[in-house]
Amino acid sequence: MGNKFRLKLSEKYIEYLENLPEQGMGYQLVDIELNNGLKLMNRIVINSNLLELNTKEEILNKDIKELKIKQK
Repeated sequence: MGNKFRLKLSEKYIEYLENLPEQGMGYQLVDIELNNGLKLMNRIVINSNLLELNTKEEILNKDIKELKIKQK
């Protein structure tokens, strides 16, 4: 996990994810659309609050336009 960056999600996204099922033990898979139009697919959120990104994907909560849980 040395090449990962973790972002603590804002309360709005934490509340959204807490009401949805996990895809595995303690994690959820999400797709994210950023304000600049970039889409980050299949990202892991740990315990409904820590978004795991690659180091080159350092973003802030204000950069997130939409976050959706992956459908099975």
